[in-house]
Amino acid sequence: MSRISQLFDLQQIDSGLDRRVARMRQIDEQMADGPALVAAKEAHQEATALVSERQATLKQLTHDADEVSTRLKTQEKRLYDGTIKNPKELTQVQEEVFHLKTRRKETDESVFEAMMSVEEAEQLVATRADELDLVSKETEQFRVGLLEEKDKLNEQAKVLQVKRQRLGSEIPSADLQAYERLRRAKGGVAVVAIPNGLCAGCHVGVPASLLRVARTSNEFTPCPNCGRILYPADEVKFKEFDHDLDNVAR
Repeated sequence: MSRISQLFDLQQIDSGLDRRVARMRQIDEQMADGPALVAAKEAHQEATALVSERQATLKQLTHDADEVSTRLKTQEKRLYDGTIKNPKELTQVQEEVFHLKTRRKETDESVFEAMMSVEEAEQLVATRADELDLVSKETEQFRVGLLEEKDKLNEQAKVLQVKRQRLGSEIPSADLQAYERLRRAKGGVAVVAIPNGLCAGCHVGVPASLLRVARTSNEFTPCPNCGRILYPADEVKFKEFDHDLDNVAR
């Protein structure tokens, strides 16, 4: 196996690792509450807050109605028990009783409307709870799938790590250091194939003369455009490291 072939295989392993690590990070992000679940939670919280608000209003109206009723009973008792002797005071009490009856009718109506309003809000809470439950179950199923995928990716990454260590031990230290420096500088891709005469890294055509040099020399041949090491094989066993995990060794 040539020096460049070794580095190309190492590149394929590293690219496979990079993809899996990136996907696992993406899965971690996707495990957070999605927009649908966030919206469902917010809608349920708003409905619950609305019930609390309307219950508080009902409680206050009921209290006001009770006070009016208590005052009305007191004044009606005074009106009919003969304790009021002063005609002027009697007239005042009669007027107050009239106004209290009107007020009680108004408060009773307000209490009834508030009760209906609370019932409506409680029905809304029930609806929002059902919606939240549905979205939560869908989200949980989605997360289960993500975790299963992550487990598989993690197992594949472990296999790739072993293969990388094995292959890395076979590569000369100077070549490995040059590869690592270039990979850091080129977004993780240091060695590329030349499909159809194009650099797979920058997709710029490689001069035929340079291709001949790359094929005949055991030295590293950089792409004149991007500087990545060109892998001059006529055919590449695989363009990307696939899920087989058995085709790394040539």
